[in-house]
Parts: sequence; C-alpha cells; structure tokens
Amino acid sequence: MRLLRACAAALVLGPVLMLGACVNKEPQERAAFIQLLQTRAAQGVFLPLPPLGGPDKDALGDYADTYGILTRFQSDMAAAAQPLREVLQLEALQSVEQIAQRAGDLRAARETLAASERAVREARERADKARSELELPPDLAPVFDGVYDEAVSAPAADFTQAAGRLDAVARHALDIADFVAAHPAEVTLRDGQAQVDKPSLQRELNQRLEALNAMAADLESARGFLAAAAGPSS
Repeated sequence: MRLLRACAAALVLGPVLMLGACVNKEPQERAAFIQLLQTRAAQGVFLPLPPLGGPDKDALGDYADTYGILTRFQSDMAAAAQPLREVLQLEALQSVEQIAQRAGDLRAARETLAASERAVREARERADKARSELELPPDLAPVFDGVYDEAVSAPAADFTQAAGRLDAVARHALDIADFVAAHPAEVTLRDGQAQVDKPSLQRELNQRLEALNAMAADLESARGFLAAAAGPSS
C-alpha cells in the first residue's frame, strides 16, 4: 500500500512539474527587448548596430531573431560596401592627366557602384519583407520600428544616395577623359596639366572641370558614409 501511495503521489505531482516547466517568458523577453532597443536609441548607436552578446540572446529569447533582422541587413550592407574601398581610392583624382589615364578604371568603378547599390537594395527588400511578416505586440512595435528606420531604412537610403554621388563623379570624370581622347591634336598632357591650343576647346574643358570640382563637397560626404558602411578593413 505504501508503494501504491507513493506512485499516486508521483502521478499527482507530475502534471504540476510539467506546468511549471511551461511558464510563459514572453512578457519578460519582450520587456528586455524593448529596454535594449530604447538603450540603443538613447545611445544613438545605429551604424554599425552592436551585435547581441550571449546574455542578451538568452534574455531576449525569440526576440533575438527579430533583432537579427537589423544586424543581417547591416552585415549585407557592409559586404556590399567592401568592393567600394578601391573605388573610394580611385576617385581621389588630382589632375586631368590622372583622369585620362584612369578612364578604364572609372568605367569599372561605375559597374562596381551599380552592383553594390543593387545588393543593398535587395538586402533592404529582404529586411522589409521580414519586418512585414512580424506580428509585434502594440508596446513593442513602435519602438522596434523607430530603430528599424534608423538601422535599416535610413542607411539604405543614404547608401543609395552616396553611391549615386560617386557614380556622378565618375561620370563627370569620364566626360573629361572622353573629351581629351577626342582631341588628341589640340590637348596635350604635360606634368599633370592639360594644355589646349584652341580657346574654344579650353572653355569646353574648363566647363567640364568646373562641373567636376563643384561635386567636391558631395564626394567627401559620400566617401565618409561608404567608408563607415564598409567597416574596418580586414
């Protein structure tokens, strides 16, 4: 009889223990996620967004995957920006002679810029799709969306703008290179300078150079953003 009573007690306690193992941790995990996002927002640390450490992953539970939407996009953007390191160095042009000599590289740079911009656009589309499939609680959604805008939407738009500015610089430089190549008899390159025999051609060349020089400020801001997006060189 004692054995039977012991077994009965075990049967009674068993469901209680099972219920205890199924405690819903979502409210605590959500609160931890909200606090993490608010901390990131208060620090203004959006690019690059710090990865989650082990304790944070444990505290967030399934919300660690939601945070991963942000970091995956930024990882994809950094990978897309890596090939632009050479482009950033290439576009530090100092003379008409350099422009003429680097025409082939400038054309290749435009292709690289287009490929990188396309990669970032596709990464943002994947992130936007993942965001649209989330069903976030009302208290979490606005906090997450605010960080999403700063960590995904804004950097993606800035990347497109910066790549476009670098492409415009390359396009204007190629216009100068093509102009020099089209007038080999009238334009002489010596010691980095272009000497033009005809005043009319000199005016045309000057107009092209002025258009390129006018882009200096835009070029520097674009270079700064893309260098930051690429992250530290390996």
